[in-house]
Formats: sequence, structure tokens, C-alpha cells
Amino acid sequence: MLRISWFKFVLLNTIIIVLINFNAFVFIYKNLSQNPFWLTLAFILAYACLVHIILSLVFVRFLSRFLSMLFIIVAMMSAYFMQTYGILIDSDMIHNVFNTDTKEAFDLINLRLMFVVLIVLVAVFFIFKIQIVYPPFKKQLGIKLLNIFVASGIFCITFLPFTKTFVPFFREHNELRMYNTPFYQFYALWRYYKIYLASKPALKILSEGAYRENNATKRNLVLIVGETARAKNYSLGGYSVNQTNPASPHEGVIYFSQIASCGTSTAVSLPCMFSASNRQNFSNQIYEENLLDFLVKTGVKVSWLDNNSGGCQGVCQRLENAKIFNEEYDGFLIEEFKKSLAGLDTANLIVVHLQGSHGPAYYKRYPKEFEKFTPTCDTNELSKCTFEQIANTYDNSILYTDYIVEEIIDELKKMQGYQNTLIYLSDHGESLGENGIYLHSMPYAIAPKTQTHIPLIVWSDDENLKKIAIRYKDIKLSQDNIFSTILGYFEIKTPFYKEEFDFLNPKLKAGN
Repeated sequence: MLRISWFKFVLLNTIIIVLINFNAFVFIYKNLSQNPFWLTLAFILAYACLVHIILSLVFVRFLSRFLSMLFIIVAMMSAYFMQTYGILIDSDMIHNVFNTDTKEAFDLINLRLMFVVLIVLVAVFFIFKIQIVYPPFKKQLGIKLLNIFVASGIFCITFLPFTKTFVPFFREHNELRMYNTPFYQFYALWRYYKIYLASKPALKILSEGAYRENNATKRNLVLIVGETARAKNYSLGGYSVNQTNPASPHEGVIYFSQIASCGTSTAVSLPCMFSASNRQNFSNQIYEENLLDFLVKTGVKVSWLDNNSGGCQGVCQRLENAKIFNEEYDGFLIEEFKKSLAGLDTANLIVVHLQGSHGPAYYKRYPKEFEKFTPTCDTNELSKCTFEQIANTYDNSILYTDYIVEEIIDELKKMQGYQNTLIYLSDHGESLGENGIYLHSMPYAIAPKTQTHIPLIVWSDDENLKKIAIRYKDIKLSQDNIFSTILGYFEIKTPFYKEEFDFLNPKLKAGN
């Protein structure tokens, strides 16, 4: 069995963690405007000292081996996903991980990931096999204190002279802390627990006193929530590389060109758009009624059809008519939608939640007959494909979604005696490799526009609603507008309804 002193074990782990954090150092080097090489080198030395101090404190007898394994596993896996997809791992990303089903998880498995897992297993086996030699307690305490003292001194020498550069740099680039693996990931896990798992208070009732002003007009509203569709690749918005919306223009749809998402992940955007709170005030820690509760309690029949791997993210948990599926393609929802039309009431909301364009396996999101744009990227290892291949594959998934929207509109056209309206919007956007960033879930404050600028489409057989939609189609709106727009459509009176947020109301105010 290999023997190693406690000091060398701490030093070895320090070196490994510093090397794994290369993403952070690359970020610093690219964003420093003056003397990037020397300043980055100074930061690496200072960072190594901080890591060494932390490990010297926490690597104690009986815990050193376990903590070493844990740190290396978390750091290696975090570094892999940050490097491969350009993502950052915060509490929302951890929530996404725990809401990932097996189908979505398998889409992330590739040879590169398996190779990284193999390296991690070898490292863990090595740590398990070595024998850490601890000196007597008093001597180890002396070594520990000397370690901390020397590391603190080197830190002061390498960092303090450059505080005028580093301090404003870190304030400007607050996201740098998320590259600090594995330490930030442990903080993110604690935040995840606080936000999503800690016991919540009793459901806060918001719908008390709400009522429908007009019960005479028979209404159908279909809300299609797409997945990972970005506005940049919508032909309706001017995208010209591929014709991704060949069907929609023939249906007389109105395309809203400036819609912002509430978040950059389904776990945030979906609950947020159904919430009475706006994006700035929304939190998953708040446990209160959402839009669907208002509708049900005022007599609107609400149905939810879901093929998204993350489900309805708790939004539909109090609904009686909620069906969660796990089919390969979204097209089967067309037949499920037709079935839901058989049991309509006088006022109906049908929510259709798609798997849409969820990556990285975009090629799995549409049947072969919708592979119109080639060459495609038929792998989940996006770094192996050109941008053109990735974009073509992604565009094919948008094309398939456009077909589904068209089919549902055609069914609504057959509905006689109802005012029929359809709203389609995506939950968030997507990065396809621009600036080395893939997928989504970047922190909102630093997310590229491709992850927050989403498509929204309105179709209605009511001429008045169509005129209002055409009037507002090019003003800045967001998912914050969904709550009041749907309340307004069913003429529900409540203090939580804001007509200035209702984009099917003449009194809408731009920028809300």
C-alpha cells in the first residue's frame, strides 16, 4: 500500500483542485485588459494558497480520505460540464439535475463523459488505496498552523499588490465565483436545499374573491409551452438561414418579436410565468396559488397535457385534469389534444407542454421525415459538430414544433360556437455554441440574449383580439404578461389582474 504524509496529501489535493479550475483561470485571462498573463499567474498562486488553507483546516484524521474523494468527484464532473457546454452550476442548475429523467440523462452520455468518469474512478481508487501517515497530534497541529501561516503569507504577496485590479474585476465579473469548483457547488447545493427542499409554509391563498364577469361567452384558450426555442431561429422573426416556420404564416398567426423569458431554465421560467409575481420578485421559495388556481376557482376547466421530461415543475400539482407523458416525440400530443376537446365546458384552458427542442440531443426531438435541413449533428457531443450542423438539427426541431402548432390550430378552427385562441411561447432560449456556450441555464444577469429572447405566437378567430395583438406585436413584453393576459381573456376580476400587463387588452403598457 502506498504511504503518503498528511502534508503531501494536502499539497497533492491542492494541486489537483487548482488544475481542475482551469476554466476560471481561462476566464480571468480572457477578460483582463492589462498584463493578463502575469496577473492570471498571480491569481493562480493566490488561489492555490486559499485552497491549501481550506484543505489544511478540513483534512483531519478519519475525514481526509472521504473529503478528498468528494472534492475531486464534484470538481471533475463540474469542470467537465462547464468546459463541454459552457454552463455554470448554481442552485437552479442543480434543481434541473434532480428533475432530469432517465431519457434526458442518457442524452448527455457520450465517450468523453465516460472517459472523465473513468479518470474520476481511477482517482478515487488511488485515494482509497493510499495510506495517509499522520504525525502525533501536537506535531500535526504545528504543521497545520505552519501550513496556514506560510500559505497566508504567499497569498498576501501574490494578491494584495494587485487588489486595485482584482477587486473591481471580481465585482464586475461576479459570475467568476461560480467557476470555483468544488466549493461553489457545495454552496449551490445548500442554496438548492433552502429554496426547493426546506419545509414550506401552508399554501398562500390569492384567489379569494375572484370571479368571472362574463359567463355567457364560450371560450377556448390553448396555451402551448415550448421547450428551449429561441427567437433567433424563428423565420417569423426574420431568420433566413432555414425556413423554420413554413406552416404558421398560412394560419394567420401573429408573431410577437420582443419577448423575454422569466428565467433560463424550465425550473424557473415555467412556475414564474404562471405566478402572480413578476420576474424580479419571483422565487421558488414562495408557496402560493398560481394562475391555474384562479381559473379553476372561477369555473374555468383547466387541462394539462405534458410531454416534457421535467414535468410541470409543480405548476399543475393541484389540477384534476393533468396528464404527464414520456413519449419520444411531441406529435402524439395532437391526438391527446383532440381527446381533450370531447369534454369541453363553457370556458376552457388547455395547456400543452412540449419536449420541444431540448438538447443536447436535438436530433432526437423530431421524426426522420422532419429532417429537412442538412447536414445535421446526430450526436450529443456538440463539440464534434460544426455550428452549421448544430443549427440545422436545432432548426429541424423548431420545424417540427411549428407543425404541431399548425395541427392544433386546425383543430381549433373546427370548434363552432366558441371564441377560440391559441398562444404559443417557449420557456427559455438556447445557446448553440456561440462564444463556446451551449444549452441554457446560465445565470440570468449574464445569460446571452439567445437564452432569454423567446418566440411568442398568437392565433385567434376573434377579429377584435387579432387587431389588438397586431397592434402590440413589436413592443417589449415578457413572460410576466402571461398571468394577466390569461386572466383577462376569461374576464376574471381580481386585484391581481393588471390590465396594463394584458397584451390582449387595449390598455396594455409597453415594457411591462
